[in-house]
Amino acid sequence: MARKNIFDYTVRLLALSFIISNGLSCTSIPIKEESTHLKVFSSDYLHPTSSQPLCKSLLDSYCTYLYSPDVLGNLEIRRSQNSTKVLQGDTQNQFSQVFFTYSQAKLRNQSFLPKDLYRVLNRHNYFRKLEMFLKRKPVESMSLSDRLEVEQVDYELGMLWSAAVNETIILRMNRKYPGLHRISKKLMPLELSLVERRTRRNLISEISAAVWSGSENWKKVELTFSGLRQSYLNLIAKLDIPDEIRTNWENRIKEVRLVLPGSLPAISNEECSTTKVNAYYYTYLNIITVCAGDFNSEDILQTLAHEMGHVLDVDRSNYLFQSQSQLGLELKALRHNVCSPEKISCEQWQQFNTKFSNLLESLNEFTPALPEFQRCLKRRPTSKTIKDEDIRRIASVLSNDRISSLAGNDRFLRITKQKIPMFNGKQQKNPNYLNPCSYYLWSQEEEPVDDEITTLMVFTAAYRCSNEPPDKKLRASIETARNMTVKIFEKTLKLEGEFSSRNELESEGFSSSPTERFADVIGAYAMSEYLSQLPSIWERRNRFLAGASWLCEKPSLASLYPVESSIEKEFVFDSHTEGDQRRKELFTTPIRNIIACEKDFQFRECSLPLK
Repeated sequence: MARKNIFDYTVRLLALSFIISNGLSCTSIPIKEESTHLKVFSSDYLHPTSSQPLCKSLLDSYCTYLYSPDVLGNLEIRRSQNSTKVLQGDTQNQFSQVFFTYSQAKLRNQSFLPKDLYRVLNRHNYFRKLEMFLKRKPVESMSLSDRLEVEQVDYELGMLWSAAVNETIILRMNRKYPGLHRISKKLMPLELSLVERRTRRNLISEISAAVWSGSENWKKVELTFSGLRQSYLNLIAKLDIPDEIRTNWENRIKEVRLVLPGSLPAISNEECSTTKVNAYYYTYLNIITVCAGDFNSEDILQTLAHEMGHVLDVDRSNYLFQSQSQLGLELKALRHNVCSPEKISCEQWQQFNTKFSNLLESLNEFTPALPEFQRCLKRRPTSKTIKDEDIRRIASVLSNDRISSLAGNDRFLRITKQKIPMFNGKQQKNPNYLNPCSYYLWSQEEEPVDDEITTLMVFTAAYRCSNEPPDKKLRASIETARNMTVKIFEKTLKLEGEFSSRNELESEGFSSSPTERFADVIGAYAMSEYLSQLPSIWERRNRFLAGASWLCEKPSLASLYPVESSIEKEFVFDSHTEGDQRRKELFTTPIRNIIACEKDFQFRECSLPLK
């Protein structure tokens, strides 16, 4: 149903133009939430009888209803205490629901934005223009001239926001480096470009925290996260696993953190903090975030359960094993020594160099938890067993490619020079002189042992502690870095083995990563624990379906031809199962039991060992 407009859109724009051009003040017009009358849904609409529904048919029917002509992606799922809004479609005037919610949040929290950005946006009347834009006519009610004008305003708003962000960054950079505004981007040296990119990430993080300040939808994410943490702990207590693994997994679940999307510079992501529908677990930082497009458009129980599953997966286990190994600990100590250009202990470097071979031995004997369960979860069966000669060959290729890339970008040379040339012929002090860590956008000592930063640390230490002439020690230091990098790769490739997610191993048939399916399956088990706290089957089914909305495909070839689409997806080289297959995998035995549905599909189920 078309939304009724109080004023004609063109008249409002003319009035706005008059206000702007004459410098008159105006009272902010609050943007009300969409008054869309959502269709109310409950699982008992699909299955009113007392017998058990068919599992996949229940979800398929829900998805069909969600994207039916009368619903178009937006509905309200009834629950005993609260209702869950699923907003996968558009508003009545054809904005995507997530864009509309994001725009409302910007208007509502504009005073919390960084002051320097806020001043620039106000100077361009950005917020007033955004208010007017959100009140546009429904597209089907527009004349051609209306539509063209709306397209222009849409473009202008995007341009103003980008221009304000860029202006704020230039002003911040100019305060730090007076006169920098006179240098064009193409003439800016790499070192200052890195500072500019960090400045941008800091600004985006400030914006993200401000826009979603006090968000009720985010509070629901936090509440769900807290409940799921306890559900995971309950599940782990029920698993038939060694006590060592149980204690390790419990600690890992207790330690993982939830953060607002983009609110930390290390994970600054403009798309995730605006309208993107996704969620991420950062293996090395041990943090989870749910993108704004996700927590503003559906129930995120299933999404969070999946991401928390990654806390326990084989990639995280491998990373922890490496970082806690003797080599990992010694590399951290070396980092503190090398990434300080004022001083370096060459004695520490010599000791590291001498015992390097022994340190490599600390990367032996890693055994993934529940290896048979992990094998069941492989995306595709592995056809070959990796041998030592394969590992040496691939390690050599990876190392040579890395050295080639670093040398091709003058990274070795730049690190060793106190001054860097500008394109105008002048020279400037190198802010990253003899500090390899500074050549990375955001480094918090979380990198794995075979990361590129290790190669550069070894190079820098070897270079600084050499008494050879510059040309000879440059060559010798690069060779030292390459040789050590090869040895480290040989160890980490062997550690990853058949469960590696590296393209080099997967493409040759040596490995297949189980991590995404692991998160799906263990997440489903944890979700069943969570749902068991709800008082009725009806409530559990509704919450389950609300969290599965992201699995529903909009009308498309895949939704019209699910069987053939599933066949096609088998040829997709990805760690996730896709489409119809992923829906089936969601219905683990605990989920089928907790929502009381009957299995109606064939699928190889990978089951966790329960006591």
